[in-house]
Amino acid sequence: MVSATPTTQPTARKEETPAAIDGAWDLTIRPAAAPAQKLVVNFSSDGSSVSAEMEGPFGRAVGQGIASDRDVSWTVTLEGLPGPSRFRADVDGDVLLGDMTVEMGVSKMTWSLEGVRSGSEARIKSREGSDALVETLVSSGVEYVFGFTGGVSTALERSFAGSGLKDLNARTELSAAWMSYGYNRVKRRPASAVLTWVVGALHASPVVHAAKLDTTPLLMMFMESAAAWDARDVLQDGTDLYPAFKPLSKYIRRVVDGEDIPLVVRQAVLAAGTGKFGPAVLDLTQEAMYQRTTVKTEALSWPSPPAADEDSLQRAVDLIKSAKRPVILAGAGVHLSDATAELRRFVEATGIPVVSSGPGGRGVLPDDHPLYAGDMGQWGYFETGTEFAEEADLWIAVGFSFSQTATMSWTVKKPDQVIHVDVDPTQLGRIFQPTVSIVSDAKMFLGQLHRATQVSGLNRPAEGDADTLAKIAQAKSAHFEMLRSFVGADPIMPAAVGQALAAELPPETIIVNDEGFMAPGMVFTEDKYPAGFASPLGFHYDSLGSTLPVAIGAALAAPDHLVVSVGGDGGFFYDLSDLAVLAENNLKVICIKFNNGGLYGGKTGRAQGGTAAVPHDHWTNYADVDYAGVARAMGVAAERVEKADELNAAIRRGVEADGPYFIEVAAGGSTLHLILSSWAGPNAPRKFGHGDRSVEGSWPN
Repeated sequence: MVSATPTTQPTARKEETPAAIDGAWDLTIRPAAAPAQKLVVNFSSDGSSVSAEMEGPFGRAVGQGIASDRDVSWTVTLEGLPGPSRFRADVDGDVLLGDMTVEMGVSKMTWSLEGVRSGSEARIKSREGSDALVETLVSSGVEYVFGFTGGVSTALERSFAGSGLKDLNARTELSAAWMSYGYNRVKRRPASAVLTWVVGALHASPVVHAAKLDTTPLLMMFMESAAAWDARDVLQDGTDLYPAFKPLSKYIRRVVDGEDIPLVVRQAVLAAGTGKFGPAVLDLTQEAMYQRTTVKTEALSWPSPPAADEDSLQRAVDLIKSAKRPVILAGAGVHLSDATAELRRFVEATGIPVVSSGPGGRGVLPDDHPLYAGDMGQWGYFETGTEFAEEADLWIAVGFSFSQTATMSWTVKKPDQVIHVDVDPTQLGRIFQPTVSIVSDAKMFLGQLHRATQVSGLNRPAEGDADTLAKIAQAKSAHFEMLRSFVGADPIMPAAVGQALAAELPPETIIVNDEGFMAPGMVFTEDKYPAGFASPLGFHYDSLGSTLPVAIGAALAAPDHLVVSVGGDGGFFYDLSDLAVLAENNLKVICIKFNNGGLYGGKTGRAQGGTAAVPHDHWTNYADVDYAGVARAMGVAAERVEKADELNAAIRRGVEADGPYFIEVAAGGSTLHLILSSWAGPNAPRKFGHGDRSVEGSWPN
């Protein structure tokens, strides 16, 4: 018996019902390399046929299209565009999501499109990666973006418009990064970011390294081509940049998917601005800027900094109470945590003298504060810092990294008892074992210590030991007299410039100096710097050519303060292009350049090296350049000072100028003469603190 094979009857195709799209819609077109454009489209449908009347920045145009129950498409020719524009969008109630393709001869460009029905309460639940990134920057407290455009960095730049972010285009990627460094150092948080195209990313890498060494919050972003091209020989390939930046970074991510951009940006800002500050790097791929994300952006609330545990705090108090000659070693960490007020309150209550770490810690107290004994190490301000440190029976080291320069290559005599406090646990016990190691923010610890010593009734004269105060005062008097000896003398020495600055600058002027020293000859006195002075430039990386861009960042971060950039002709060729930035933005920065014919500090250092040293003039002499003339050509008012009696008047003209001002000083030397002449105890068996070749005789030996 043969069974019959059943036949399948064809079913009638259900006709699709066109989407209800009639009426006005507010559209947003997002070009790949330009800010978003707003348009209005008015749809009128007849079955599946659609008429689209559009009006916006491209003028008014009418086109035709088709609609289904799920999508709509139409074509129009817009004014100013070379060919027809084709639109396609998915319809979801009162929301449209799709794209716009523009024909441009043999090529075409596709941009994203989104829209809502006019008058409705509909909202787009997702946004493109670039918008999400900028939105998260703003919600995380980022205020400025410094950058240098190129390639497809416009994939992110397009989202700056209307975001609330301020931005400034530098003349090089290196300068953009230094500007952000200076801005953040003044703000004490990652309040700005850097953006470059992949080709220039490595130009900015020295600043990433500097931020790591100098404990500076930095957010570096660079844009590269779509990750889809990773396996091909793409133009300006950036796939090797992630591993290149990784060892320099505190945090780094390569972003190939736009979905989690809000979380990645948030993590980068937190990494840069918490614990030990440092650089966070985001390697952004082009396609991630166009991918859409629904991940929520939340306003960032900074976590509370760590405080000392009670047991360690009590051990510290006990050591201080039993010590006869305690000294506080204050490092840059005191500045970075804004702890100078807490430091001052504690030392004035206990009479314990303060020694700073050198340029990084200088200014934790005003220079003429009776309990400030000066710098430790070969920097030698006031010539008493190293002496006080070596005579102490207890060091209370706060935010102090025990660097090579501060410790003269770790040969300064160390007491048996040391309290070491740092926000970074890896700093504690790194070179020697402290008696008490405390993981704490400097501000938190000093506040705790002040309260604890007040409760315990610390038996020390609040005004300080009379002999101690007299010794500090005598050393300062001699040092100030030595600095005054340079005033009025020709040729002009850098110390004379510092003395003129001290006399002529208004209170709380911010000074940036990139020669590896605090501004030579400058004295930060109580009447002008009651809260002390913190340099916007750290002193571990110590790079030439950073002073002017860092000063620009500082000026933007602190617009109520005058900013002065001090540097030499050795660094001028790094940052001369930033004079154009000053002129273009009319930024009030005084730029002082010492013209001493080249790398004078290197020449002087070689002279100290004996007959076996490299010839003094090898790579150190520069041909004569009219630096003031260069500044004027860049649009900055400028003058050249050749005589000492012209110096103060020139600085006054700079202060009174409405915009930037450049002063070229024909100098007769470098800052190095101050260091070599005031090195405390030159006959003591210590190392110099820079260029030493052997660990023999250094801590912990």
